[in-house]
Amino acid sequence: MEKALHSPFGFNDSAPAHTANRKPSTFPLIQTGSIHQQDLQLAPINPDWILEGNPIARATTLAIAADNTLSCAVWECQAGKFKWVFGLDEIVQILEGEVVIEEQNPGRKVHTLRAGDTALFQDGMTTLWTVPKYVKKFAIHRTIPRSFVWRLKRKMRHLLGLVTKTGLGC
Repeated sequence: MEKALHSPFGFNDSAPAHTANRKPSTFPLIQTGSIHQQDLQLAPINPDWILEGNPIARATTLAIAADNTLSCAVWECQAGKFKWVFGLDEIVQILEGEVVIEEQNPGRKVHTLRAGDTALFQDGMTTLWTVPKYVKKFAIHRTIPRSFVWRLKRKMRHLLGLVTKTGLGC
């Protein structure tokens, strides 16, 4: 008898078809992490991107999927204003504080995110972040396997300082 899979999000999937395609992994089935202050490590923002203040960022990765395409982290930042170029897809939920984010496109829409707010930032998006005092976010990161040519272009952008290696600093 096959056991049901239970998601941390409350979904229950007992269909054998889902488990038949899963490969055995050396990763633990359940990964746990902590968001205690002492667990956060310095995650410096690219100095060329800082526009005002001295925003000190700290982060910790909580879990990473075995195929490295999905991870989650906690990130915090002190007051400052800086550019941010996303190097992967990121969904955030603000845990504490506030941030004002301006899209760097022709529409230049401005979003104010506070505790409890959620946002999706797509790979390659350029934004302007203003942290009035402090912000702390939980983030889910997704990377999509890309072609050699795409990865080469991304590497060139990284070398030129146009995008960070992880896009998050964590």
